[in-house]
Amino acid sequence: MKNLLKTVFVVALATFANNVFAQKFAHINRTELIQSMPEFKTAQEKLEAYGKELQSNLEGIQVEYNKKMNELQQNGDTWTEEKREVKFQEIQSIQKRFQEQETTSQELFGKKQEDLFAPIVKKATETISKVAKAGAYVYVFESTALHYFDEAQSTNLLAAVKKELGIQ
Repeated sequence: MKNLLKTVFVVALATFANNVFAQKFAHINRTELIQSMPEFKTAQEKLEAYGKELQSNLEGIQVEYNKKMNELQQNGDTWTEEKREVKFQEIQSIQKRFQEQETTSQELFGKKQEDLFAPIVKKATETISKVAKAGAYVYVFESTALHYFDEAQSTNLLAAVKKELGIQ
């Protein structure tokens, strides 16, 4: 009876180990995939243009600030104390507006970036999943997130996913 239990245990263990090691693993560099997608270049160009627009707004405020500072430095000695105080408050107001605009610009830029790139990332992720399922892969790892993996024991899905997306 003990021998029978040992035999059953060994067979079960061998079957389990065989199933674990028979699983197919794959890897992909998702960043490289996304950057090769035509939509990426378009989104990047739109984001750069939007960033330049936001920067232009900030530069306009900076020009106004510089103008007021120059005016204060050149004429401040000839002004009354009250006029100097008004001009100084104007300068502080411009500084505050610049800081607020800078914060708003960063938030708007981040939102625009998310709006432009989220659909691209989603498309890439869905296509990776589709290719992985079709190939009966159990796991697909992000190759850039791993410290080490044996590429000989893992399939690189980059070419297959690019083909599915119609990318050369």
